[in-house]
Amino acid sequence: MLFRTLNLADAKALRNLRALVDADGTLGSESERLRALTPEGIAQQLRPPYETFGAFAEEELIGSAALYQFPAEPFDDEPWSAIAGVIVHPSARKQGVGRTLVEMCLNRIQELGAHGVSLVVNVPNPAAVALYESLGFESDEAEKGDCEVEKAEYLHNGQRYVEVTMRMRFASLSSTGAASS
Repeated sequence: MLFRTLNLADAKALRNLRALVDADGTLGSESERLRALTPEGIAQQLRPPYETFGAFAEEELIGSAALYQFPAEPFDDEPWSAIAGVIVHPSARKQGVGRTLVEMCLNRIQELGAHGVSLVVNVPNPAAVALYESLGFESDEAEKGDCEVEKAEYLHNGQRYVEVTMRMRFASLSSTGAASS
């Protein structure tokens, strides 16, 4: 298996993978999913400020994950990064592809000097939540305690999905991508 940074030459393969994985509805609301499949939406993920990594079996793109930097709050100097668009071809799931892609993002985030990382997972998606928790991410709800957290939700093929933000704050990351505080 080959892992590498994606570029604009990979746009068609990324679009095809997103369209295939999108069938399960975990990639966001209908408007988000449709926008992400446009040529502009695909190209955006392959240009700065995004960095997108891909996994290939033979010459087929079977997974991808992107990262970008942002301030944690509008007036915050601490750089944070976000991980987005983590997708794995159904035939390649449970083989460590998603974990490797997220760890590649975490290692790059360490190089960029971010103070933490955030991502959004659309639940129910137990495999994704388990992966992120195993890497040290926590739901925003865990940090907010009893405070009410407003969540975006949508329906796809009769299934209700809720967008949950997960974060990991760290002092440094090890070479395997595990957080250390």
